[in-house]
Amino acid sequence: MNKKKAMAAGAAGGALLLGMTGVAVAAGGPAILDGSDAPEGATHENNGYQIDSHTLMLEESDYTKIANKEGAFFFNQDGVTPNDELFNVFGTAITSMCSKPANELMAGEPAEGVATYYVNVGGNIKENFSVNLEDMEDESEEQTMVCSCATGAPFGQAAVVGVPLAAVIDMADLEDGVNTVTAYGVDGFGQALPLQYCLDRDALLVYEVNGEKLQSEAGPSAQLWMPETVARYFTRNVVDIKLTAEERVPDVQSVDPAYRNKIEIMNSADGCVFFAGNSITFEGVADDLGSPIEAIEFSFDGGETWTECPTEGATADKWVNWQFETSFEEAGEYQLTVRARTTDGVVSPLEASLSFEVL
Repeated sequence: MNKKKAMAAGAAGGALLLGMTGVAVAAGGPAILDGSDAPEGATHENNGYQIDSHTLMLEESDYTKIANKEGAFFFNQDGVTPNDELFNVFGTAITSMCSKPANELMAGEPAEGVATYYVNVGGNIKENFSVNLEDMEDESEEQTMVCSCATGAPFGQAAVVGVPLAAVIDMADLEDGVNTVTAYGVDGFGQALPLQYCLDRDALLVYEVNGEKLQSEAGPSAQLWMPETVARYFTRNVVDIKLTAEERVPDVQSVDPAYRNKIEIMNSADGCVFFAGNSITFEGVADDLGSPIEAIEFSFDGGETWTECPTEGATADKWVNWQFETSFEEAGEYQLTVRARTTDGVVSPLEASLSFEVL
């Protein structure tokens, strides 16, 4: 049975604020719409325009402050990050997903006659074997997963297709005590992980990302992806899987507390002209990689007051794709600051800010 699911089609996101639609803004507090009423997820691109709490900040005296700003809010958990951006924003190591450039996302289909997506399986098993992931197409699944740095701000989301690691492990005759799995890349790099951890999180041996087959300079390429797991474990160009019995089950690194509950504004005011009374829509994404986002909060007075917009029903395995629509009755310089809050009470250590002018 083929378990692939259709990926939501996304409208192209850009480096400009959506807005000037003339749509009336809800009065009496933010209007909260759940994901069922929201539009389809956007394909988010920032075109090199990165916004965080340390950029685009005006002095307090340079902008008009508005307390408890009202607006219309909605969210969903759809949308993806374009492949060229997804694979090029993560770190500098050349061994895992935290690397650039991404030479395994090459254009075109695998060359004719080239063996495709073979992975060798060995370690503490009765008999080693090799498997071609494409031969297991009936086992394939599509998942939408977040890919996030453990010690930095970058994160993204992608629709990936692959074979569950569990399906490959089920083919192995394990010796007693096997508790660890390590996926090795073609360069010999590998990160040991608890076997049960990978099974519990439905780890995938991925061969397709956002509709593109993975292919390195040497040929077809597979990657290990896991929900709610930092990108350092997303091993590239997987060629070997070792199942071993270790005295001590390896630890799994989580996101540095300074980079928990990440939030980004995915558009900018560059080149836009906004007029008093017209609607402006701000959009962005937030994710905590393990804890559900409970609310997105907006401030137009430098954080003195916050407009809280609940994200009821949001799950931990995908980002929150949010939009906040409002208008400004007077011309002037303004500044938006946005943060997220998780169900376990963590507020974004790094807020995102955006300055803009209304004429």
